[in-house]
Amino acid sequence: MCPPGTNKNQMGRWGATSYIVGNIVGSGIFITPTSILNHTQSVGLSLTVWFLSAGIAILGAFCYIELGTSIRRSGGDFAYLCHVKWRPIAFSFMACGCILTFPLTLAIQAETFAQYLLQGIGVQFEDEWTAIIGRKCIGYALTWLLLYLNFFSLGTSVARFQMFCSVAKLLSICIIVVTGLYLLIFQGQTQNLREPFANSVWEPGHLVEAFFGGLFSYDGWDILNFGAEDIANPRSTMSFAILAGILFVAVLYLAVNLSYFIVLTIPQMQSSPAVATTFAQYSLGRFQYAIPFLICIVLVGSLNSTLFVASRYLYAAARERQLPAFLSCVNARHESPRAALFFHVGLAIIFSFLGGIDRMIAYVAFAM
Repeated sequence: MCPPGTNKNQMGRWGATSYIVGNIVGSGIFITPTSILNHTQSVGLSLTVWFLSAGIAILGAFCYIELGTSIRRSGGDFAYLCHVKWRPIAFSFMACGCILTFPLTLAIQAETFAQYLLQGIGVQFEDEWTAIIGRKCIGYALTWLLLYLNFFSLGTSVARFQMFCSVAKLLSICIIVVTGLYLLIFQGQTQNLREPFANSVWEPGHLVEAFFGGLFSYDGWDILNFGAEDIANPRSTMSFAILAGILFVAVLYLAVNLSYFIVLTIPQMQSSPAVATTFAQYSLGRFQYAIPFLICIVLVGSLNSTLFVASRYLYAAARERQLPAFLSCVNARHESPRAALFFHVGLAIIFSFLGGIDRMIAYVAFAM
């Protein structure tokens, strides 16, 4: 059934907040700490960059709260540009997002999930071709499962599932925080925190690169603007969810990075391709083998958030007659944009055959 002028609002405060937290907290917290430290060269300046990046994200959030509550349309940037009749620019944003960025991101997340899952259960394949097929089949299985869940009402299935992923994700990250604080408080492990600003690099070029890493990690706070029509009481819900979500993530990120610095020296962090794994090796003993599964939990939540955003983007573009009209149709009972969901997953599966993860990441970077 093609939608009327408005949809039934279904997502409340806590469901919306879980989407914010779930979409922001992703693989970035396991990757960018090393990049930021490489550009700052000190514990104190690195933590300062994380703190100020949160402040910049909050300033941007204020703008999107105003846009989301004033222009009650799903689609984010695309919907707002259409509202002011800048349709050529809106189409360019839409084409990059719908046709390239979102499907490729979904394909990358699905295949990365498969890699970490296979690493966690210790499965090895005899040849590379079998490994490729195995990873893609596992990624497809997860994608189709999330597609099925998104076929139903946000209030009764997907929002609850996202809450579960967010809680599981936060529990896994809290293990890092609790471990670091335990070593700090009960064992007095402070040797890496002395002279926090020693050897700091204040060159503008390095600081800009460091802030790029910080802002990348906070990216995703605008997810609710892509599904504004699925939010109940938007004026209060969006304001609460976006601000509470960013503030919570900021505190969490600072605590995680502090825990990293309590356990690891600066050279150890700078030489680590996956800082959470190195942290586990030095502090968690046998529990280090659980890290791949923890990252899998992170990826499930991020993948579900990507599916939510991308389908609403397709739906909004089709409703503005930028894409075929069938993509603007929603299910009569559950009011989910099933055509847009299915189309997006189909594109992701097709793009997954373009190459490995590195090549797909290069395509996403080019599209952005």
